[in-house]
Amino acid sequence: MEENSKEIVISKDSLVMDVQREFSSFYPFLKIEFSTKVKLPFSFRNHKVNPESKISKITSPAFPVKLNVGPERTIAQFEEDCRELLGLSMQVSRKSGNVWNNISLTDSWTLESQNKAGEFISTEMSTA
Repeated sequence: MEENSKEIVISKDSLVMDVQREFSSFYPFLKIEFSTKVKLPFSFRNHKVNPESKISKITSPAFPVKLNVGPERTIAQFEEDCRELLGLSMQVSRKSGNVWNNISLTDSWTLESQNKAGEFISTEMSTA
């Protein structure tokens, strides 16, 4: 991988919350949630995976799984990787002050640009 590339390595013992925590360490103004169902706007919430679940209990990919979370990756690419490599749907949300917003309309943006937008919005809201 390139020097500025980032990846999350998921083992059979990894918990959903471990993956979420590691992702947030790279992108503190973004968060991820997993679902066992196809991502549909209003149904995703009803099928969210419990963060305390082991990845190996909800899906059975060939471990270890390496998710590329490099700054140049788009939200759409990252979500597609999750579907292909883990067999799980994923939703990325961006922080806006104290609220997390679904960013499906801007899933062509990179992880880095989404994170910077979240930081900008949150900073502006805290100074307003």
